[in-house]
Amino acid sequence: MDQPMDGMMKFINRTTRCSNFFRAQQLADSGISGVQCAYLLRVSHKPGISQDQLAGELYKDKSVVARHLATLQQAGYIRREPSPTDRRVQQLYLTEKAEALLPRILDVFSRWEEVLTRGFSEEEKAQARDLLSRMYLNAEAEVQKQSSPLTQPEYTNEPAEKRDGQ
Repeated sequence: MDQPMDGMMKFINRTTRCSNFFRAQQLADSGISGVQCAYLLRVSHKPGISQDQLAGELYKDKSVVARHLATLQQAGYIRREPSPTDRRVQQLYLTEKAEALLPRILDVFSRWEEVLTRGFSEEEKAQARDLLSRMYLNAEAEVQKQSSPLTQPEYTNEPAEKRDGQ
């Protein structure tokens, strides 16, 4: 029997680490980490999202999200505003500096996808996208089944790839 890290998870985990490393290298001069790109993309898709909603939608621990957001705010990429309906909730918005960086982030994502699919036919790219999407949907369903309503991401009709920005 295969050991757990001899199967697909080994490749999924390593690909994720390589992806984060590539993004960090490509955006080093901006001070944005490979992981923080997803935060900026999510806030760009959902201006006014709360920190807790962001944590749920990215399947990240709230304290980790808080630290990343503090770093992004200090660097001038995120601004927080009190919610008009609940002053305890801080809504997140991109700054002009972040908006200006978005095309570059999207280009980095596009170039990384080209790297990952180098040598693939169009049919193989479509198959890979379909299989990865199905794996993600299985993972998302399992996580949501095991999570409390407080930790589940807000329901959305958007396809997973648009929500995740990855």
